[in-house]
Amino acid sequence: MDPNKLFEDLTWADLTIVEDELKAIREFLIRTVKHKDLETVCIQLKIKGVKNASKEAMLQKIVLYTR
Repeated sequence: MDPNKLFEDLTWADLTIVEDELKAIREFLIRTVKHKDLETVCIQLKIKGVKNASKEAMLQKIVLYTR
């Protein structure tokens, strides 16, 4: 499935964060979400500076933005 369509209408409410760790996006566990998909998530949530970031760096940035 095209990741742009999968996370097209993503909101902050679609994230599952437990103890400052992102566990899931909608029904998808983080370990199954690919780097490119996570980049799409960041774009939808308007998080800047993740284009060349690692998956772990993107996850940390998402959690940081939720505080």
